[in-house]
Amino acid sequence: MIAWVGALLAVAAGCATTRPPLQPRALALQAEGVEALGQGELDRAAGSFALALEYEPRLAEAENGLGLVALRRGSYEHAEAKFRAALALNEDLSEAHLNLASLLLRRDALEDALREARAALAIDPGYGDARLVTGELLLRLGKLDDARWELEKLCAAAPKRADAHAANAIVLVRLSRQSEAETQVGEALALDPKLPAAHRARAEILRRGGDLEAATQEIELVLAAEPDSADDRLTHALLIAARGGWEQAGGELARLVELAPRHAQARFALAFVALRRGQPELAVRAAGDALALRDPFPEARLVRAEALLRVGRTRDAQQDLKQFLRDAPPQTMGAERARAEQMLQRRPTEDPWTTLLAK
Repeated sequence: MIAWVGALLAVAAGCATTRPPLQPRALALQAEGVEALGQGELDRAAGSFALALEYEPRLAEAENGLGLVALRRGSYEHAEAKFRAALALNEDLSEAHLNLASLLLRRDALEDALREARAALAIDPGYGDARLVTGELLLRLGKLDDARWELEKLCAAAPKRADAHAANAIVLVRLSRQSEAETQVGEALALDPKLPAAHRARAEILRRGGDLEAATQEIELVLAAEPDSADDRLTHALLIAARGGWEQAGGELARLVELAPRHAQARFALAFVALRRGQPELAVRAAGDALALRDPFPEARLVRAEALLRVGRTRDAQQDLKQFLRDAPPQTMGAERARAEQMLQRRPTEDPWTTLLAK
């Protein structure tokens, strides 16, 4: 999963040689803004970047800096506007492309995020953070071989980057190359024993190996370091559910959707757990919320169809099932498609949900 990379703070103050010389005072203020941002002094950073733009309105790096300030403050729309303003001034500012990619990721616009990350790489093939993000986005999109290729290049170019080895481990375990994944995790932890991404990768290896208790402990190490990570909170809740703690998992997921209301996967997981706990009305609402945030979302549609059947809304369930069959890829959801076809014929009496936690 994709973390905010510290190198995004390296807002370059230089400019292309074809541009007229920039105001020296603007460049000095830009440097002061970068320093303040690195120290967490957001007001001072914002003031420096804004004043730099008054001296030199062409300074794309200052717009990018204001975007980073807005990002730190949680003002995501304002941050996006600033990153786009920076790119309007200088479309070759690789940092702004990568920052924009990170924002697009937050709203699950994965293809758009990938395009921006690749734009950053096209400008600077040696931009390690952009290659890491590109690899992780390809992983999220299910393009495992492409992700592996990007991360292998990064590991070769920067063998001391623990985060690259950790990301590579995730791809390898998804490719069912367990021993290689374990080697990569070992490399990452040797370089940085406390790296959350490395413990996250180890949790994935342990989960797929069936050691759910040890996987849970690894994710708890991640959450101790990054308590606000919605994706890791989701993983923790699902691991608890997989160990039979359905009530605890339901409580964790309810809190998660309050903390991250636009996290579609968290709402889907809440629907799944609610259905398992015999709460079909809650499952209908939570799955509907997931679909409102992301559509198509075949898994959420199938869960909602099952919940609708359980509350007697057969016609609505049939509509969801038919849409599910249009959306669900046969290559990866063959069993679920067969289940949906069965559900179209009759109301099921057994609990069908046996595959979510195995994926």
